[in-house]
Amino acid sequence: MPRALAALPRIAFCVLGMLLLAAPARAEEPTVRIVAARVGIPPGGPTVRQDERGQTLHVSKFGTWAPVYVELQVLAATDEPVELAIETPDADETLTTLAVPLSLVGVQPNTTVAAWTLGRMPYLKSAGGTGETTFTVRSANGVALSEPLRVRNVARDPLTYVVLTLGGKQPGFELPKPTGSQATTPAEGGTIRNGRVEVAALTSVDDLPDEWFGYDAADLVVLTTSNLEFVERLFSPNSSAADARKREALVEWVRRGGRIAISVGSHAAAVKRLPSLEAMLPSPIDSMMPLRSVPELALSWSARETASTTTIDRLLSVKGGTVPVANLVPKAGRGRVVIPPPGRSADNPEPLAVQSSFGVGRITLIAFDLDRPPFSDFADRSEFWDWVLRECGANRASIGQESKPRMAGTGPSDEEDEVAAAIRTHMDTFTGVPVISFGWVAVLIACYILLIGPIEYYFLKRVFGRLELTWLTFPIIVATVCVVAYLSASALKGHHLRVNKLDIVEVVAEFDPQTGKPVGHIYGTTWFTLFSPKIDRYTLGVTPAEGWHGTSDPTLIAWSGGPRGVRASLSRRRYAYHVDPRATADALENVHIQVWSTKSFTAHYAAGMDPASPIVESRLYHPIGGPELVFGTFVNRMPFPELRECVAFYAGKAYPLGTILADSEVRLVLDKSREVPAIDWLQREGQLSSLLSLGPIGSATPTAQLETVPLWGVLFHEASLRNEEGVYPRNASLRKLDQSWRLSTENRSEVIIVGRMATTTRGMNVASGGPNSPSNLWLQGVPQPGESAPDVQGIGRQETFVRIYLPVKPGDSP
Repeated sequence: MPRALAALPRIAFCVLGMLLLAAPARAEEPTVRIVAARVGIPPGGPTVRQDERGQTLHVSKFGTWAPVYVELQVLAATDEPVELAIETPDADETLTTLAVPLSLVGVQPNTTVAAWTLGRMPYLKSAGGTGETTFTVRSANGVALSEPLRVRNVARDPLTYVVLTLGGKQPGFELPKPTGSQATTPAEGGTIRNGRVEVAALTSVDDLPDEWFGYDAADLVVLTTSNLEFVERLFSPNSSAADARKREALVEWVRRGGRIAISVGSHAAAVKRLPSLEAMLPSPIDSMMPLRSVPELALSWSARETASTTTIDRLLSVKGGTVPVANLVPKAGRGRVVIPPPGRSADNPEPLAVQSSFGVGRITLIAFDLDRPPFSDFADRSEFWDWVLRECGANRASIGQESKPRMAGTGPSDEEDEVAAAIRTHMDTFTGVPVISFGWVAVLIACYILLIGPIEYYFLKRVFGRLELTWLTFPIIVATVCVVAYLSASALKGHHLRVNKLDIVEVVAEFDPQTGKPVGHIYGTTWFTLFSPKIDRYTLGVTPAEGWHGTSDPTLIAWSGGPRGVRASLSRRRYAYHVDPRATADALENVHIQVWSTKSFTAHYAAGMDPASPIVESRLYHPIGGPELVFGTFVNRMPFPELRECVAFYAGKAYPLGTILADSEVRLVLDKSREVPAIDWLQREGQLSSLLSLGPIGSATPTAQLETVPLWGVLFHEASLRNEEGVYPRNASLRKLDQSWRLSTENRSEVIIVGRMATTTRGMNVASGGPNSPSNLWLQGVPQPGESAPDVQGIGRQETFVRIYLPVKPGDSP
């Protein structure tokens, strides 16, 4: 027996050695070396953001998707499938993994290549804190083929206003210096508005994202056409499949709410020959004479609210030369002229900037070059750039808090995104699941300490006189307290899976420009929070519900959370994004949620309407001779029983409509006796203060008292702001949902109808969300085309808001 015991260490050592030799955890010799990895879009202007190596950080923002630029050095030839694994923390410091397939077939050894040229471009969703992102090249079965590269990504806070230029950097880009501000301008070696505005640039088509969410961090995209090679490669009918995918990504981003300004000057004739680009423009370019040259150009644009005048009038000229200007031909119902501003067309009848909607997005066409002389040498270019940021992007968001500089390396905070914080708080509040305050927890802990300390000692010493009984009483007390705590928590928290779900659906009714038949698209944004009654793993996805669409695009799903620092646990859990040839992140696999814990997510989906039976069909028209009037009807085929509290917005006015029933043709009556200015209605009825009170900064209304979170202040945020609610916008993460710019009195090409569904709160199939849900929730598998989500019983709360865009035909008849 002693000999056997003495031999045990040797046996254990041999077994351990054999296991280590047998486990193929890592290739003996690396096949690939990761040279560098940058998260976000390359900077295009002055910035104070640097990494630990002193290199300028690429531009990414908290809670947004960002492209990842990885360079690889191939050390040995390989024909096997490989993938680039990106591991990064989410807002709760749980690790997420996204694996992008790469093809190294044919790449010679000792060759350095960009990973995004070997397959699909990789992306990640940036979180706050100081967590590291790890990049690894591995085989399809998980064997590492490279040493891991760890990069610390410092994301900008959501308040940062990002201007992305395509085709080249903008020379001389700057904004007016605030009155009385001590901040230095870029020309003086400083940043733009204390770092609140940052400029990024993509100068090569190869670097463009190939998915629409690759532009997620951009608040405004500026596309210049001076780099003709860039423009023709991107928009040419003969573009390669890879370039066409990049073009479609940009177009889809605009359709889903992006803002883009397109500068067309000296190459107007070439742009006219690119059908896919001209189809986006809010105004056609003259076919007979696309370009004109003038000795000087009279510019008039609207000034800032703080300026002493309403418009700025300047002359743009070049000494001894001419200014090339594109000849724009605005058409009724297609776009509105913004330069010259309304009321100034008599002074300068030639349109120099035209703006229109594009899906849910916004396109502004500027008829001269912004990146060439004479504008790049224009003395008042900073004032004009300020106009571009305000009128082409977001009116107030670019202002920022100019007196409050952003320090390098600091993370975001909830105070800078109050609307998102309010929605997050509302979604994390479950009716019937009480939250035990810290005070009660402290009292119970104090009682427990007293029980196992002085009270136990007193009874054992004074009553029983046998202190040795503590070996029996102490474990009994601990076990009893644990059982009571579990039973109490179970009684309070319940045994049901609970889901809070909120959907915003954008229904864009359009007419096919070729056939004139009704077409359209549906864009949905979903927030949902899961309360798990047990320790469990979930595979999550979101798809449009039946009856809403004809064809559906892949859904994008990811975590949702606040930009707060969370300390990672010692044993960090992880989950993965589902990736297949059709989608990059259409599901989350094996998401671990602790017992009686919550976790929040967000999803974006899109679908085309069925041309044979569109869910919304506009039959509105302007009568001949009355372009300011709207007559006609629209057909509502949405699969909702009814749409409540509807209000129509047209030409800057609001018209209460009441309830709209399903499967009906609704005659639109814009009653002049009931109309009110849209801004007045939103500030009175928008309930923005009630929404803000739900967040951690608010203090008024408890969340449980609100049946439905009021979202008028999100859908039209800047128009809903009152002076007492702050000068600066509070919707940094949700700027793309703000359609305040459409409430202009000059916008007579569409009617916008907003309403909500009755809130559903009951025990139900939480996968379907009930009859008032526009989307299905997958909790037990990856969404499959043509299949329904598996039924999952639980307790759910479904809230739905719908915004409908109805085009108005000009000079038509019923």
